[in-house]
Amino acid sequence: MLARQVVSRKTLLEEITPKQINKMLVMLALFPTPFKNIYYTPTPEERRATTLDSPDLILTKATRVFLGTNDFYYSCRTAEERWAIKWQPIGYVHIVNTILSRTIDLRFRIEKKATRNPRSRRIAKILSLYGNRIIFHRVRSIEGAKFKRTPYGAYALRSQIKIDKKRFREKD
Repeated sequence: MLARQVVSRKTLLEEITPKQINKMLVMLALFPTPFKNIYYTPTPEERRATTLDSPDLILTKATRVFLGTNDFYYSCRTAEERWAIKWQPIGYVHIVNTILSRTIDLRFRIEKKATRNPRSRRIAKILSLYGNRIIFHRVRSIEGAKFKRTPYGAYALRSQIKIDKKRFREKD
């Protein structure tokens, strides 16, 4: 298994046994992502420091595996932070997609793990790098949406941000 890959448990089971997967999770050879049964393989430096070099890129890859498609883009406050329209990060990640509408509250998971043993605190530190909440907004199609693809994911342009904020009733 190569470093800097995002893999699902299903894919891992094709290569190794469940016992080996659990051992890798205990040793933090696999880092958790915000999504259940999807893991990130860290580099040796990331593993020693218990940090992520590029949380945005990892989140994009994990979202791609979670949704099973590349038909999504970041919008609202997430895109504003990327394009430096707003400077104060709030920790919410808005993902517009064609598959699901859901909110994943990472803050609760982080606080729960932070009160346990040292390994759980390290996992809480890793999860906190992804933000406090991931909000999925479902649309019929992203065909007409205006966004720009970057190495770190697709981000809505300024005009699309305004449209999406109005559509999803997001406040500043």
